[in-house]
Amino acid sequence: MILTVTLNAAIDRTVAVPSFRQGHRHRAVEATTVAGGKGINVARALKLLARPVIATGLAGGPTGARLMERLAEESILTDFTWIAGESRTNLAVVDPTTGEQTEINERGPEVTAEELDRFLAKLLYLARGARICVIAGSLPPSVPASFASRMVADLKEIGVETILDTEGEPLRDGLRAGPAAVTPNVSEAEGVVDHEFNDREDLVAGLRSLVELGA
Repeated sequence: MILTVTLNAAIDRTVAVPSFRQGHRHRAVEATTVAGGKGINVARALKLLARPVIATGLAGGPTGARLMERLAEESILTDFTWIAGESRTNLAVVDPTTGEQTEINERGPEVTAEELDRFLAKLLYLARGARICVIAGSLPPSVPASFASRMVADLKEIGVETILDTEGEPLRDGLRAGPAAVTPNVSEAEGVVDHEFNDREDLVAGLRSLVELGA
């Protein structure tokens, strides 16, 4: 079984607006709403591949309730920790005439230390039946960057491999805990090793640096 962790889950709303122009009034011609967040997207893909998966993370408020409803509609198994703060909503405006997309992502809810402790206890309980745990996406603003490395280290201690897909300080800290793999894009990897990849040699050296940091 595979676990996926989404600490900053969201309702992702996408609206199609032809000839979108900033500062003008428009009418959307189409709109979709789905449960979002990188870990949830991983769980969705694994479900489509008929792999056993449980999605966990943090959810709260009416938006969190909608998240759970959407995931239930997709028959994705979930076991989220409920928090007092409101889960976020992200908006994407797509212009079908140009193909351009504009995204507005909320930062996420406030999370208390007690809520994080409850979540971690649940994660370690669920992980005893798992082989791999995918930790993906951003952290809510009040969650310390070190929480990524804490999850990786605690899961490693009980024999569960981790795949870490995040960025910035959570990625840098998480690497030190020795995840089985990390999956940064180019800009995320450049941010961790503090230099740009201008050619293939830079890219190879940068990837080696990520491995030396702990992956």
